[in-house]
Amino acid sequence: MLRATVRGSLLVVGALCAVGGALASPAEQFGFGPRSQALAGVGTAVGRGVDTTFTNPALLSRETRSEFTFGWQSTRFMLHADGPNAPGDLSEETLHGTTIGVVLPVPFGGFLEDRVVLGLGVFTPSTTLARARLLYPERAQFPVLTDRAHTLNFNAGAGVDIGYGLRVGAGAMALAELVGTVVVRTDTTGRVGTAVDDQLVTTFAPIAGVAWDFAKDASAGLVYRGALRADFDVIVEVNDLGSLIVPDLNITGVAQYDPAQVQLEVGRRWGAWTVALAATYKRWSAFDGWQRPTVKCPSSQPDCEALRPEPVEFHDTVVPRIAAAYAFALSPDAKAEARFGYFWEPTPMGEQTGAANYFDNDRHAIGIGYGVELAEPLPPIRVDVVYQHQFLFARTHQKKASVASDNPGAPQVETGGQVMSTGIALGVKF
Repeated sequence: MLRATVRGSLLVVGALCAVGGALASPAEQFGFGPRSQALAGVGTAVGRGVDTTFTNPALLSRETRSEFTFGWQSTRFMLHADGPNAPGDLSEETLHGTTIGVVLPVPFGGFLEDRVVLGLGVFTPSTTLARARLLYPERAQFPVLTDRAHTLNFNAGAGVDIGYGLRVGAGAMALAELVGTVVVRTDTTGRVGTAVDDQLVTTFAPIAGVAWDFAKDASAGLVYRGALRADFDVIVEVNDLGSLIVPDLNITGVAQYDPAQVQLEVGRRWGAWTVALAATYKRWSAFDGWQRPTVKCPSSQPDCEALRPEPVEFHDTVVPRIAAAYAFALSPDAKAEARFGYFWEPTPMGEQTGAANYFDNDRHAIGIGYGVELAEPLPPIRVDVVYQHQFLFARTHQKKASVASDNPGAPQVETGGQVMSTGIALGVKF
């Protein structure tokens, strides 16, 4: 009965932890909003609208009218792990989700008149709000790439125009993490039962930026985004079972992680053309992996026989970006913009030579997009479309001789693939 009860408790925990897997937010991976995605994540100096709640909240202060945005995005993963024991093509869930954004100028008077703007941007997956999964290391998987897309993305911020071409802004990004307990004990009738208590707790990370129009047609931007981490921590306690002593089981790990990052960008306008160069530094070295030990050794016996997860090493990365946009008039009351962008993101993970199969590859990404904005006497609406294609450079992982022959990566495995993302958004000014 005890075995069945504990097994049932673990199944409950598994259901709670698998509600929706994200290592990092979709905005960190693709960019936020169709314009930023088409420009390959550029927008710290040349961003517009609700996209700037993530790219640089200081740029919200450029907006002069209120705007509501609604969009849709779909992302497909085509990944593979090829080798003597590898599974080949991996079946990964396609991401579908909606984007809602609001930009609101604050009607202050005096010195602050037309200087303060608030913004809110939310990306919501169609099927889940958050997902926490136990990433068994021996399974062939791309946790840095696929699991991080399926999560709620929440950004809020405010921008202030100080004057003299200088703007500042700040805000926050938010996620939900799972905490709780599962208690196994004997009740007054002598029967073994369980009690489950879990809850979602909000966790935040700061975002702050500055933008400077240092010339008539040139601007620069700098933004800092704090590390955004969402853990899941469910403790299984076994009490009141007489002489039987069972240690607490910790069903714990990291559901999502965005590394702390700094992005510097410079943009220049030449007539109808806008060109921007950017670099993003990501502090991946502060991340200590997804798993935690199920049983913690007591302080009196730190070297107990409890199994420990295999360590995963991460290193910092720098992501270069380049983008261009060309604006032109369709008619006296309609204008359009064509967008192009490229970035190269090196993997933060080393070659998988041990028993773990946490695969990741360098990625090259190309974004293209198109936007049309209408003005009076037509309805003040804006339509944006985007397509972003990420290519994974082929990579070979050579396993050590000590790795079991039935490991999906043994004796070696080659990984690669593609990621394709499509989106559309409708904005209405009022």
